[in-house]
Amino acid sequence: MKKVNSYFLRSIKDILRWEVLKLALGIGLPLAVVWTGIGWLYWDLAVSVTSKIISWVPFSIVKANGALFILFFIWFVAVLVSFAVITALIGPPILRKFKEKTYYFYTFATLLILSAVWALVLLLNWHVVNDQIQKLLTLLPFQTVADGIAWLIAFYLFYNLFILSLYLVISYFRRPFLDAIKEIDYPDVDTSGSGISRKHHISVLRDSVLFVVFSVLLFPILFIPVANVFVQLFLWGWLYRESYFLSTCSLYCNEEDYQQLHHHSYTIWSIAIFASLLNFLPAINIFAPFFAQLMFFHWIMEHKSRH
Repeated sequence: MKKVNSYFLRSIKDILRWEVLKLALGIGLPLAVVWTGIGWLYWDLAVSVTSKIISWVPFSIVKANGALFILFFIWFVAVLVSFAVITALIGPPILRKFKEKTYYFYTFATLLILSAVWALVLLLNWHVVNDQIQKLLTLLPFQTVADGIAWLIAFYLFYNLFILSLYLVISYFRRPFLDAIKEIDYPDVDTSGSGISRKHHISVLRDSVLFVVFSVLLFPILFIPVANVFVQLFLWGWLYRESYFLSTCSLYCNEEDYQQLHHHSYTIWSIAIFASLLNFLPAINIFAPFFAQLMFFHWIMEHKSRH
């Protein structure tokens, strides 16, 4: 776990490099706009489908799940509002003293810290906040609560499609930013003759299809509080795990490297879960696939440096 933490910290540093940042923003922001447009066009259809499904669920489960969704929404708003307040009050005088690239570091680091702080606050006060929200939901008619949950689940569906499309695009445009980081951090590591003959493209498409299938099969678990969070985290981690390890290894590993690294399933899963956690964070979620690729990259480069 200590090594995984070091890969995570180094990947944060790499994200702020222009070679990675311009690609992350150049891909992530247009995709977010595209899926916002698709969501706007098909929103009524998505809500009608989720409303139909919710009508089959007992009110007690809908209420409990609704409380969890509302808590998540409160956390999301708290992070964004506190970021806006901090930026307005103390951001300008601090940022004027640093270089332009500090803007990106400030934004990324502040959002990451605020996300962790507000998550901790809500966890420490979980029972109080959750009980109050559930009392409020009990006072509301079933249809009102069900409609609210239907909207949130419809948003979740479009959000998952955004994450999947981001995963696919970055899978095929990984070389430019990985090569740029290699030239900076590992100029002496010899990767000539590397490039395993694994079918990376087939793996990415296969895992994308399976991700959709598993998401459909496990959809009922979305209505089970807490379990739904862990299931979604598992699905994202599973999506990143094999494909992103293979996509990075296909560039820099020979067959011997691949066989040695592939046996370290704990490290592979840990990296995938670390990166998947970022999908829960506002704004930072754009960088989650890049984190997965960069963490696998540093792991592979360190392996090659030692051998």
